Amino acid sequence: MHRAGLVALALCLVTAGCTGFVGGGGPDRPEAGVTPAPVPTEPPRQVAPGLSAAGVTDVNALARAHVGRLSNASYTLRHSRTVRTADGTVRLRQVTTGAFAANYRTYVARRTVTGTGVTDRTVRTRWVEDRAVQWTTVNGTTRRQVVADGEGIGAPPLPPRAALFFDPTFNRRVAALFSGADVTEVRRTREEVMQTYRAPVARVRADGAVDRSRFPVAPADRVGDVRFTAVVGPGGLVYSYSTQYTVVRDGARLRVTESLRFSRVGRTTPAVGG
Repeated sequence: MHRAGLVALALCLVTAGCTGFVGGGGPDRPEAGVTPAPVPTEPPRQVAPGLSAAGVTDVNALARAHVGRLSNASYTLRHSRTVRTADGTVRLRQVTTGAFAANYRTYVARRTVTGTGVTDRTVRTRWVEDRAVQWTTVNGTTRRQVVADGEGIGAPPLPPRAALFFDPTFNRRVAALFSGADVTEVRRTREEVMQTYRAPVARVRADGAVDRSRFPVAPADRVGDVRFTAVVGPGGLVYSYSTQYTVVRDGARLRVTESLRFSRVGRTTPAVGG
C-alpha cells in the first residue's frame, strides 16, 4: 500500500488535475503576479458624419453634412414651434413650409404666425426665373415686395437662398439642438422605417441636456424637462427632429414643442405658378 501511494502521488504531480498540491493557480486562475491581458474593444461604429453609435462626436461635421446633402437635392420641409402657457393657451404657433428644387433653382415657402402673444401674419416667398417675390399679410392687408432680381431691377441680385426670410436647412438650429442634447441612444431603425426614408436611417434620443441654454430661441430664466429625438441618414441628413422643453420667463412657466421634417428628398417639384 505504501508503494501504491507513492505511485499515485507521482502521477498526480505530472497531471493538470492536481496542480493545487504544488501551489499552482489552477486551470481557472492566473498565476500570482501575472496581469491578465486587456480584452480589445472596437471603437463605436460611425452612423453618420459626426455621429456614432455612442453619441454625437462632432456637431460641426454633422451640420456640414446636413447642409451639403440638402444643397444638392430637391426637398420639402415642414417646421413648427408652439409655445403654451400652463393652462394650455397658445401664446405662439409658428409653422413654416417649403418646396425646393435642387440647388434652389426654384422654390416656394410660407410661414404663418398666430397666437395670443403675437400679431397674426403670413409671409410667402417664391423664387422663379431668377427673381424672388415676397407677400406679407398682416391684419388682412397684403404687401408685395420684390426681394431679389438677377438683373438688379427693383431689387439686389441676391442668390436664391439669400432671398429667403429663413434658412431652409435650419442648419444653426440643428447644430444647437444636437450640441445641447444629452444623447443617450443611437440605433438603427426597423426595416419598415428605413423604407420610408429610402436609407438605413438611425434614431437619436436624448432624455436631458448637457447645455439647456441651447434649446430656447429666446433668453429664458430657467429651462427644464428637455426631451429630444431625431432621425439621421448615413450621409448626415437630419431627416427630422422633435423636441419639448419648459422655460420660465418673467415668472411665467411656458411649454415649448418644436418639430422639423424633410421629406420627398430628391423627388420634389415646387409648384411656383400663380
